[in-house]
Amino acid sequence: MRLRLRGGFAPFGAALLTLGLFCGITGCGGSAEVTLEVSREEVEATPTPEPTEAIATQPPLAPSASPTPAPLPAATPAATAAVSATPEPTPTPDRSAQEFLESLAGEFHFVLAEEFEYLAEISDEWNPDSQISIALVLPDETLHGYLATESRISASAVKPLWVAAALDAAGVEEVRPLAYSALILSDNLAGGRLIDLAGGVDAVNDWTWNVAELSDTRLEAWRFEDPNRVAGNFRPENPLGNRTTMADLALFFARLYKGEFLEPDESAALQQWLLDTSHTLNSPRDLDGVLLDRLPSEVAESSLHKAGWLRPNCCPAEYRQMIDAGIIVLPDESWYALAILSARGEFYDLTNQWVSLAACRIYAFVAKDPDLVCEREDDGVHDPEIWPEAGTGS
Repeated sequence: MRLRLRGGFAPFGAALLTLGLFCGITGCGGSAEVTLEVSREEVEATPTPEPTEAIATQPPLAPSASPTPAPLPAATPAATAAVSATPEPTPTPDRSAQEFLESLAGEFHFVLAEEFEYLAEISDEWNPDSQISIALVLPDETLHGYLATESRISASAVKPLWVAAALDAAGVEEVRPLAYSALILSDNLAGGRLIDLAGGVDAVNDWTWNVAELSDTRLEAWRFEDPNRVAGNFRPENPLGNRTTMADLALFFARLYKGEFLEPDESAALQQWLLDTSHTLNSPRDLDGVLLDRLPSEVAESSLHKAGWLRPNCCPAEYRQMIDAGIIVLPDESWYALAILSARGEFYDLTNQWVSLAACRIYAFVAKDPDLVCEREDDGVHDPEIWPEAGTGS
């Protein structure tokens, strides 16, 4: 039965938001030529821990509706914040970063929480057994999310971290021959060679935790072409130990876009490679343009991202997922980082539809573009011809 989506954004409700946690191993976000083989031991593993308790982010202070009081001799910090709050500015093409952040104050936090809840309802309707996570990070690193800190299998969504670690260790010219294959084609062999170039699995983890400051992301092993490419404390009983969270992915992209942990030429190179990724879906079986597919074309073309997936002909149903994360650049050049996951859904075509719809509705909300139509005619209707392996429990 087709689900008819309501227009606009969900009415106000009671949801709050969360932050992040990470880890994972045998990822399969590679190109169509690369197939991940999952052994019986891996199939019987239980990769996902019990969900942790959600952590609500702190809502911004709202402007006081009462007249501005006379100055007090020693105002408290809370009172000062309320008095100095300014009305939401009218967006202009040349507005500053601070003006952009101020425009997202007030009810933004609460209404966005309701939008996340609405998207969760849609996911439950389309794929009743699916699990989702959403993280939105603003330029000041304020995080808004839905189960954003839940630990997830990272697949190939973390390849930009490996490229960054390799750039930091070896420089642009050494990384360039591998970057296109790893990021644009999502080639798993190139990804492994980048790990080697960065100094190995332990070196990648050290860079991730101490330079990028992402404490919930972990690389356990990447054994494509080399069975010994594992962490120093590798645990064979944990076959899906490469983990991340949507909060960590969004924070990584925000810090990359601000140029916080690489030299300027290295940062520019990585951003350009991520800009060269697919910005749309050329067919229903495409996987590398999900995040940007429903955004306005000029927005998609100026945004950068990297997807990671575990698809039906790769993995059993309990491991299937789509992650897509990146930087969404608005027409006035303001921006935000976004990471979205849908996992374990029975219908993989609807998994990808949902990630694409969620990215579009979140953009319409942040950009204040109520006229953007994100819904499509066949949304929520499973087509068994797209991914015939999906829904079989194989």
